[in-house]
Amino acid sequence: MRFATRAFGLATIATLIATVILFRPGAEPVAVAAQPAALPVDLAMVPTDAVGFVHVRAADLWKNEALAPFRQVFEKAGPKVLDALDNQFVPKISTFDRATAFMFIDGDNPRPLPFLILRFSTPFNPDDVVKAYMPTSDKEVLAGKTVYNGKDSPFSIYFPDKQHVVIGPNDGFGVYFTHKSPATGSMSYALKLAASGKPVVASVNPGAMPIPPRALEDLPPEVKSLLKAEHITASLDLGATAKVELTAGYKNVADAQEAEKAIKALAEFARKELGKVKEDLEKKFLGAKGPRPPIELPEALFMVFGIGALNHVDDLLANPGAFVKRDGSTLTASVTLPKELVTALGGVAGVGAGLLMPAVMKVREAAARMQSQNNLKQIAIAVHAYNDANGHLPQDIVDKNGKPLLSWRVAILPYIEQDALYKQFKLDEPWDSANNKQWSQMTIKTFLSPNAVLASPAGKTNYQGFVGPGTIFEPGKKITFAGITDGLSNTIMVVETADGVDWAKPGGIPFDPKKPLPKLTSVSGNGFMNVAMGDGSVRTVSLKTITEKTLKAAITRNGGEVLGDDW
Repeated sequence: MRFATRAFGLATIATLIATVILFRPGAEPVAVAAQPAALPVDLAMVPTDAVGFVHVRAADLWKNEALAPFRQVFEKAGPKVLDALDNQFVPKISTFDRATAFMFIDGDNPRPLPFLILRFSTPFNPDDVVKAYMPTSDKEVLAGKTVYNGKDSPFSIYFPDKQHVVIGPNDGFGVYFTHKSPATGSMSYALKLAASGKPVVASVNPGAMPIPPRALEDLPPEVKSLLKAEHITASLDLGATAKVELTAGYKNVADAQEAEKAIKALAEFARKELGKVKEDLEKKFLGAKGPRPPIELPEALFMVFGIGALNHVDDLLANPGAFVKRDGSTLTASVTLPKELVTALGGVAGVGAGLLMPAVMKVREAAARMQSQNNLKQIAIAVHAYNDANGHLPQDIVDKNGKPLLSWRVAILPYIEQDALYKQFKLDEPWDSANNKQWSQMTIKTFLSPNAVLASPAGKTNYQGFVGPGTIFEPGKKITFAGITDGLSNTIMVVETADGVDWAKPGGIPFDPKKPLPKLTSVSGNGFMNVAMGDGSVRTVSLKTITEKTLKAAITRNGGEVLGDDW
């Protein structure tokens, strides 16, 4: 944990250094230009409660004087070549106007969903786009809107009109179309800023980011104060000069004052940590004996530059109040950029728009995998806690005649911080009785995989146990850990499945060691399945390579089998 805290501290320092370099003394409060009455189509499609978004007016950037040298070189290719470029892509490259990327999390579906909206200045034929880039796609109507799902691609596309293309995950449009975005949310300020004509606007809501609460427990209080911001928005303004503006909006004046004090405290902390880095650099550089071989010259120059840069940053951090200003509940800063830097940023923005979606998808997959593994870990811990309290593992709740009424998941509710919900259930009635049905429809995030693709996640779970002879959840028996003679680390407790079942309903995945296994499907679609073992550990199993023999051996608790090399 000490390492994680230090790593976060260094990341915070890096962010603070970047802020200091950009927002140096002389910053002035940001003034928002008069806003239009309504948002344009692309910005209107961004949920006001999104985690964050980026808006780039590519055509405006391209025409700006700062990019004139680059534009002139490009145009030297000649009309014939440029016309050929236009004819090789649909829609025409010359009609590309702007791009907007956003990510949001639906309240009933906890995984982040990324989308990219491209706007073109001239109308195009959507059928031409589909034919060119998704010829084998399936057409699907969701909420009255037509979506094209790629068979060999994780993306789908949707055309709100003949000037916009929306690209998103092929399992995300159904959630997006039914998502209820509030009239005003954390992104409202930035959306109006983007609509006012700023060529580049980016905003994030720290509070909406899918960060597990426990990940923030060991953070310094100053960092927690900064993360209270409802939005952190950056924009680029290109006029006679290029100016970057940063705004952090807080819920109230007290939070903004607390954040302002936190910046000063972090600046002092950063100075101390950077002092250690500078000391190490100086020690290493001054300790080198000359003459040194030519191959070491780049390293030597880099170290000298680094020492000078650290000294420069230290001077700026000595007075953080000079580059951060507070106006009520808002912290602001701005800086005028050299034209050379704007030219470089323009090139990066153009490339970044094309690379954004694949990068975000990878981040999303990694985050979803980690969240699912954490869910399984919490379920396994709850099973152990139940065992400690009752002397045996949880099992489906039955009536006096042994008829199953409620799932074992209901029994572990008190151990996943759902004790209040547990007390609402009548344990002598079925899961779908008049009383229990209403509580069975509650969405429990711990029971829901972030990779789940469900029409309605209410009352559903993707985490199931096997039920049958020799399993941990064998019906009619009170299993103890002592009875798992194959070893807790060798016996499956719960698996993540693509099938969404009612979490309060008794039962599970049927298992008979003498019969073939039911088909198990990967939730993520990549052939991998997350599994919680009896000892509480979580691992990932490849459904493509594991044999049925090995999987059966892992499911039974007392079969005496040895797991194969494919485990």
